[in-house]
Amino acid sequence: MTTYLYAPKDDLKHRALWRDLYTPEETENLKQLIASSKEYGIKFYYALSPGLDILFSSTRDIQQLKRKMSQVQKLGCEAFALLFDDIDPQLHGPDVESFRSFGEAQVEITNSIYKYLGCPNFLFCPTEYCGTRAIPNVETSDYLLTLGSKLNPKINIMWTGNVSFFVTVCHLLFALIC
Repeated sequence: MTTYLYAPKDDLKHRALWRDLYTPEETENLKQLIASSKEYGIKFYYALSPGLDILFSSTRDIQQLKRKMSQVQKLGCEAFALLFDDIDPQLHGPDVESFRSFGEAQVEITNSIYKYLGCPNFLFCPTEYCGTRAIPNVETSDYLLTLGSKLNPKINIMWTGNVSFFVTVCHLLFALIC
C-alpha cells in the first residue's frame, strides 16, 4: 500500500466542523502523521467532507475551505481530497440561483481549490460514487456527465464498484468533450 487517505469520521473537523481550524496540538499530530507517511514512502492525502452544509456560492465558505486546506498544506501535506459522498444531492438556498446543477457547483469549487493549492495530487469523491447511486444510471446521469466534461482532468475521481465499467464511461465522456 502506497497511499493513505486521511478521512476519519471521528475527526469532527473533517466533516461536521470542517470550517474549524485545527488546534496546535491537532496540527502537531497531523504534521507527525504526514512526516511519518513521507518517511515510509506513503502518499498522504488530506480529505475534507464539506458537503453536509456548505453553500457553494458563499464566498465565506470558499475562503474557509481554502484556509483549512492551507493550514494542512503548511504542515507538509502535498495531496488533497474533497469528498461529497453520502449527502443530499440538491442545491439549497442561494446556490439554486448561482448554479445550474449540483454537479456544476461541486466542479466549480473543486477546480478552484485544486488551482488554489497549486495543482497538487487531488482526489474527488462524487455524490454519485457507484452505479447504484447514479441517477438514472451511469451512462445517462447528468451529474456524472457534468463531472466528466467540467472537472479538471488531472483530478482523480474515487469510484466504488465496477471500475472497468466506470473507466469506459469516463473515456466516452472525455471523447465527447475533446
